[in-house]
Amino acid sequence: MSQKRVCPRLLDYLVIIGARLPSSESIAQTPELLRRYPLEDHQDFPLPPDVVFFCQPEGCLSVRQRRTSLRDDSSFVFTLTDKDSGVIRYGVCVNFYRSFQKRSRDRPDRTTARGSAAETPDNEQNNSDSGSSLATHSADSTPDISRSPRLKRQLKSGNRSRNSTLTSLCILSHYPFFSTFRECLYTLKRLVDSCSERLLIKKAGSLKGIQRDTMWRLFTGSLTVEEKSSVILHDVREIESWIYRLLHSPVPVPGQKRVDVEILPRDLQPALTFALPDVARFSLVDFPLHLPLELLGVEPCLQVLSCILLEHKVVLQSRDYNALSMSVMAFVAMIYPLEYMFPVIPLLPTCMASAEQLLLAPTPYIIGVPASFLLYKTDFKMPDDVWLVDLDANKVIAPTNAEILPVMPEPEATELKKHLKQCLVSLSVIMQQELATTEKVHFTISFYCFHAAVLCLGICPWLLAEGTNLTEII
Repeated sequence: MSQKRVCPRLLDYLVIIGARLPSSESIAQTPELLRRYPLEDHQDFPLPPDVVFFCQPEGCLSVRQRRTSLRDDSSFVFTLTDKDSGVIRYGVCVNFYRSFQKRSRDRPDRTTARGSAAETPDNEQNNSDSGSSLATHSADSTPDISRSPRLKRQLKSGNRSRNSTLTSLCILSHYPFFSTFRECLYTLKRLVDSCSERLLIKKAGSLKGIQRDTMWRLFTGSLTVEEKSSVILHDVREIESWIYRLLHSPVPVPGQKRVDVEILPRDLQPALTFALPDVARFSLVDFPLHLPLELLGVEPCLQVLSCILLEHKVVLQSRDYNALSMSVMAFVAMIYPLEYMFPVIPLLPTCMASAEQLLLAPTPYIIGVPASFLLYKTDFKMPDDVWLVDLDANKVIAPTNAEILPVMPEPEATELKKHLKQCLVSLSVIMQQELATTEKVHFTISFYCFHAAVLCLGICPWLLAEGTNLTEII
């Protein structure tokens, strides 16, 4: 196997995805790129335009809700594979609902003079090209409610039930540091939320026209910063500086040096550690390998692994994006020391045009789709040679003309199932004890090695006996 080229960047891009003009109706809109860092494309990796669909696979939803809770936040991962080079880039996404102000239909919002960390285009249409400039509407754009008792009542009831729109923070990288990148995104969200809360506290003083969503409207490009709002400008520049410092973090040397990144002062949060294993050893695994076993059970999981090793087409579906994408990656990792040489798409967006055509590929594949995927693709018929794995219902649905899978040999099959069940019990105990990060990493690697050995001893000889053309052995 050829040695992989090391990318000199720890992070490639940090982007914000959502709707520039959220609808007050409960409808799904096409996601848009609202903000991107850095502004310029990397020569070896331009920012893919389809990233907006992967961040919001079922479209940008706007809802009415009484209050925002932590349960509204979700995180998941996805991959982008270059069709020419085969290089994989990883996306780590945090989705949440942010409140937004309902726009007046009879008059457009007015903007004020520019004054941000980067210049704002004169034309708002140009601003939709998602540069790093941040801008805020004037307080005059807020309708005068003193003359309308009806509008007063509507706004009063609106405080109890606010309009909220789906917003995504996403990091794109060549490296699968899923948990640490996720922590970076949640920290960024907390920084923006904290600035918003501080602005609300100061609202009674000199700052006028400040709303609950002011800071997020700045970062999503729907507001222009007033030059006199020095507090807002200071916060904006501090947050942008934080983002650029993160983007310029160095890359750890595989198997030799780690990188500790302080995203907050050490008295508030310990530094995040980035480290890569030696290129000649196991790949970095920063996700739960045992997840498919937990979701499906041992026997259905082995059935799916058999389909993958026998080069069948496999589609996984779930309402949970994170469980879906990580299960796909876990199945691919489980066949080590074999390498899957066919297309792997952990998360295929529902809202991406013609996405269903990928399921018609003549080659084997492993693809994850949201539970709504087939419901929205009404004119599409699933090929009759695809094995469908429903992670929510914990079942494997065989195609209509499926070949009967060969029975695994005994006593290896019984021994394999026993070991996997023991692993699940051990993992449950360890997760409940909330071990330290290093211990978790060591246990994950131990489980990886053990499971790979069991698969090689139990499944691979059986497949070779069946005359299967296995994928490339590393």
